[in-house]
Amino acid sequence: MNFKLTSKSVARLLAFLMLFSAFLSSCSKKGDPKPEEIQKPKSDAKDLSGLSILKSENPSLTGDGYVYKSGAKFYVTLPMGSTINAVKVKFNFSDNATLKINGSTVSGNTATVDLNSTQDVEITSESGFKSNYTILAQVGIKEIDEMVYPFIEKYGMPAVSYAIGKNSIENVVYKNATGFAVVETKERVRPDYMFRLASMSKQHTAIAIMTLIQQGKIGIDDLVFGPTGILKDSFPSVGPKSAKVTVRHLLEHTAGYTGDPMFSAAYNGYTLDQRIQVMLNSAQSEPGTVFYYYNMGYGVLGKIIEVVSGKDYETYLKEIYAPTGAQVYICGTSPSQRRQKEVAYYAQNGSSGYGNDMNVAKAAGGVLINTEDLFKVLYSVDGGTIRQDILNSATRTLMFTPSAVTKGYAKGWRTNHSLFNGFYHGGNLAGTATFWIYGEEYSVAVLLNSRSEDSQFDVDLIVLTNNIMKKAKELGL
Repeated sequence: MNFKLTSKSVARLLAFLMLFSAFLSSCSKKGDPKPEEIQKPKSDAKDLSGLSILKSENPSLTGDGYVYKSGAKFYVTLPMGSTINAVKVKFNFSDNATLKINGSTVSGNTATVDLNSTQDVEITSESGFKSNYTILAQVGIKEIDEMVYPFIEKYGMPAVSYAIGKNSIENVVYKNATGFAVVETKERVRPDYMFRLASMSKQHTAIAIMTLIQQGKIGIDDLVFGPTGILKDSFPSVGPKSAKVTVRHLLEHTAGYTGDPMFSAAYNGYTLDQRIQVMLNSAQSEPGTVFYYYNMGYGVLGKIIEVVSGKDYETYLKEIYAPTGAQVYICGTSPSQRRQKEVAYYAQNGSSGYGNDMNVAKAAGGVLINTEDLFKVLYSVDGGTIRQDILNSATRTLMFTPSAVTKGYAKGWRTNHSLFNGFYHGGNLAGTATFWIYGEEYSVAVLLNSRSEDSQFDVDLIVLTNNIMKKAKELGL
């Protein structure tokens, strides 16, 4: 087939070729951005994975800092003798993120901060997401503190105060505290903050009773109820078994009662006398035959102290502790009654840390004190020769002699534990957990402003306290 190109067809062909060339030109990669010009998506990473504090960068420190990270908290122990108001800290955080400390932006990954106060750290990712961290630092002994930090984080304790006493010198050789006395305001706890003791209060009630015995105002085997009892004016008519209850029985938890109205919500609003009457109406074994840990018995002992001394319980404690220099109080029933340098109490089971009338329960669980003053009390009843004792040898021996019913309890003090030698006691209320050991060479107190409902908590608290005591001996504090 023969084709004949006309001038018109040639023109059309040329026009088509020009359009096709333009199309090819528009599809060319000549105008695409180069790889280095392509914008990568911004990172969401906003993690503070660690921090370090080195003596080589801080002349004011006596050694490197110890850091324990748990979630968004960093616990820091700086060696004893260190000055920590201007410490250079190196932060390890996500690439391309920014760092703020207490609201101020930090250039680079190093900042000089005052570790005497709480440090709030904010990490902002490249894409604008934020995460927040808290640094709680203190000067201390790393080998002791590194046992405490994991415990309080495991069980969600807002604050802890702990101290070690060396019995041979009758003095505290180490004390520290970390966490928040008041979580809502981030008020830091310090070693001089006071804690409610819960059942560790029973030791103070026992000491107070012993002073009355020492003064000859009551006897250990004096009757408590009935027409000849110490409380005859309040409870003159009782059942035959209650008429046999003595001061010794109450101190040793062998009065025979089992229904315990002291911390029962069923008796909210009841006065102390009304609760004692509930106790007197409850089932009872023969006094002096069975050990049954009984809070209400110590409520009765508190009433005995007030009747015999003619003073309220707190006033009498202050009076007998005056020679020791210890400051002691009864804690309030509500947050509004919180004293200066007292922690707040946080329950973990949905209940209130302030669910008990502490004016009623004071002798069984309401004593308020700090660790330093706890040891002043201990070393005033230990029979040592360095501090003045408020109990003589005979009275002290009586207090620490185990019950004839059980070798595990003396008078206000537990004893014969399977883990350690010595005397001890714990305390538990919603919002409070405490434990201390009066050991052979060292003694230790641990005070907390919460209580875990975990079944392992009480055991772990005992183990922690014992391990601190063992570590003190190992270190030769």
